[in-house]
Amino acid sequence: MPANDWIDIGVLDAHGKYLYLQKHKIEKNKTELDIVVDQLPAQAGIDPMNKLIDRVPEDNVLKVTEAK
Repeated sequence: MPANDWIDIGVLDAHGKYLYLQKHKIEKNKTELDIVVDQLPAQAGIDPMNKLIDRVPEDNVLKVTEAK
């Protein structure tokens, strides 16, 4: 079933402080977002506060790496 919900998207710094936390309407299984923050991000993810029911919540937030 395709997604059709408002879901939190978050970007965190190295200390776990949110640089960005906003709800986005997710309507497709694959969604691309461009988010600009004013500090170096360390992690980013979908539903970072684990509000939604999820069998594997540990994979919601991933380490940010430099694009090559």
